[in-house]
Amino acid sequence: MSETRTRINENTEQIVRKRTCGCKDLYVAQVMENTSGSYVAGTPEKLARMVKIKVDEKWTSETIYSDDGPEEVITSYEGTEVEIEVNALAPQDRERIFGQLYDKGYLVKSANDKAPEVATGWRERKTNGRYEFKWLYVGKFSEGITDEASTKEGKLSPTTKSIKGKFYEREMDARYEISVDEQNLLAEHTSAKEALQNWFSVVQEYPDAADSESGTE
Repeated sequence: MSETRTRINENTEQIVRKRTCGCKDLYVAQVMENTSGSYVAGTPEKLARMVKIKVDEKWTSETIYSDDGPEEVITSYEGTEVEIEVNALAPQDRERIFGQLYDKGYLVKSANDKAPEVATGWRERKTNGRYEFKWLYVGKFSEGITDEASTKEGKLSPTTKSIKGKFYEREMDARYEISVDEQNLLAEHTSAKEALQNWFSVVQEYPDAADSESGTE
């Protein structure tokens, strides 16, 4: 009995739960291909300095009844709504995420603009100084931007920008997000540790069975 309790305690001590106290390193990558057979994302580029991010996963559930009682509860992923507050956006940024025209120094907005599919990644700081790294695989910042400016009243009043988008599962395998919480990595999590070394160089993928069998994971 004592041996069993010791093992339970050891497993419990491996789990670290710390509050989030910051966010930084906002990246986007153009999704070049999103089909049932292939997912291809371009090279990530840093977008802007992050101020705040709100991520809201939407799920719906429906209870099926039979024999005068609940038979099953069916859940369905409806998408992830994202609102990001950044310090500023350049016209090149607006072209990249909103599909607006930036040419000859002009930024031209049209009712026919279509936001391209992008992946977005960032990291969130924990109170112990460690980070949780994330990528959302595919979505669009097609819900606009909140823009605000105010007059100078004796001192400067800097404002920020808020962009809104909806992300969803990719067609290839229905995955919509991947993340690594470095404060909970174990010695054998070699693949995840390697991914953190260059998390924002590519849109990260979970290692497949072949990689795991070869000892990468």
